[in-house]
Amino acid sequence: MITNIGKGILAKYLIGQAPAYASYIAIGCGAKPLGTAQQFGDYSNKESLDFEMFRVPIISRGYVNDGGIEKIVLTAELPTDERYEISEVGVYSAGANPSAGAYDSRSLFAFTVNENWEYHDQTSSTKLNVIYEPLGENNTIDQPYKGFQTNSDNVIFTDSNRASRYERCRFFNNVVMMRGDSANLSVVDNHIEIGSNSDHIHLLGTSLDFNKNIPTDQIKLAFSVINKDPDPSIVPDEVRILLEFAETDTSGTGQWARFEVIMNANDYDFANNRYYVATKELQELYKSTGFTWNNVTIVKIYTTVINNNVPSSDFYIGLDAIRFENISTTNPIYGLTGYTVLKNSNAATVVKAANTTNYIEFRFAMDVQ
Repeated sequence: MITNIGKGILAKYLIGQAPAYASYIAIGCGAKPLGTAQQFGDYSNKESLDFEMFRVPIISRGYVNDGGIEKIVLTAELPTDERYEISEVGVYSAGANPSAGAYDSRSLFAFTVNENWEYHDQTSSTKLNVIYEPLGENNTIDQPYKGFQTNSDNVIFTDSNRASRYERCRFFNNVVMMRGDSANLSVVDNHIEIGSNSDHIHLLGTSLDFNKNIPTDQIKLAFSVINKDPDPSIVPDEVRILLEFAETDTSGTGQWARFEVIMNANDYDFANNRYYVATKELQELYKSTGFTWNNVTIVKIYTTVINNNVPSSDFYIGLDAIRFENISTTNPIYGLTGYTVLKNSNAATVVKAANTTNYIEFRFAMDVQ
């Protein structure tokens, strides 16, 4: 679907006021795919993908008659090295917003092994264990660690129940798994409080400076909720995640800004969908007095999954990626001009395997009213 932004850019392109209306194809993983019987939504007001993974330049343009419908065909080549799991596609007029410069949208963290995330328990910090072999027998996760890294294509995620509710992570082929009882997070006055015996993962030496960004710009956290046992009748009551940008690693000291996720089964369909993107504006983060972004040196993540009113070891949170989205810096000749969610017979994502060559097409239908 062409977006409202796209209509304006296309009009400017036709009269020579814009250099292009479609130069890059953006690939995303945030949306839930559609089945063939489901209707596409109204995407005319979309300004960005739900969770963009990357953009690739359009290398060819064509014009075809597809089943009696005239369509413009835009083609791009996907990156070779990495694995990606695709659920949404968009078209941009450029690879980046030239008005935003260094403060433009970008991926912040992808939870790869090279990022050197550490698990911090009550006594010390250790590098996360990386597990490539199957995570357990009979499709049940059986690991002694409250936090570890694994591959998104681990055989455990091929279980039909897990696949049908989208438990698998999508960004690259890396995921950090945090058990539901790794922390003791409670909710007081609509904010998350860190209880005793709460472990976390952290990334040291972090430098994030959003002081020059507009308060309405966004941070996005992509994650999945994963069962220890694939039994579809086992569903969590509530998910709590605390992403903290901090000055020190000692809880309650220094300055901090907290990205809080509180999701309960009354508002979210955990039985049928387990992959989510939580979005917060910079102004919505819960901050300590005097917080400034240039003091941030560490990123910490706590997770709790509640079942029967207590933190439960029967679930994991799969941390997929964190992204910054600049939505406030406007440019009359830049923006998302087209967008669609993937639609197929089994409402599945499309996996681009690592070390393979693939192409993607985006087709605009042409019509006259």
